[in-house]
Amino acid sequence: MMHATVKDLSPWVEYKFRVVAINSVGVGEPSMPSKQIRTKAAAPKVAPVNVSGGGGARGELVITWEPVPEEQQSGEEFGYLVAFRPLGSSTWIKTVLASADVSRYVYRNDSVAPLSQFEATVGVYNSMGEGPFSRIVKVLSAEEEPSAAPSRVWARSVSASEVEVYWEPVSPRSSTEKIIGYEV
Repeated sequence: MMHATVKDLSPWVEYKFRVVAINSVGVGEPSMPSKQIRTKAAAPKVAPVNVSGGGGARGELVITWEPVPEEQQSGEEFGYLVAFRPLGSSTWIKTVLASADVSRYVYRNDSVAPLSQFEATVGVYNSMGEGPFSRIVKVLSAEEEPSAAPSRVWARSVSASEVEVYWEPVSPRSSTEKIIGYEV
């Protein structure tokens, strides 16, 4: 019986194989496919991509990423390792998310000031070990809602179907707060 070794396959992926005979005249018909066979598991080799964050509610840090596709998870019990730290800190805060489907982590802590800068990275693991981490990105904690209403609001009729509304804008409470718009 003849055999061949197929190399550079992905770990923990199912494959089927067909064989063709070749001679000086040409290529014959392919064989029936083999039974489906799964390669052995290995530690993941692919880190999550598009790590970013921001938004959320007061006192939250939201970190998001694109999930690693199933064919690149390389084994069972796949999950994510999320690490973040305040900008300038040397101590990472780490958490384990034991699900292949998750793509968002929310850290809640009332002591996190609005629009605080953090560094974040997301790694992967499976039953065979840890894989790589994403590149480190900067993310901002959530912004606070404005604490004051606009003042000196007045309106003037422009036509039968239009009114112009005027007001004094709200001043930001601190250098980290930004007023991005108003609703009328």
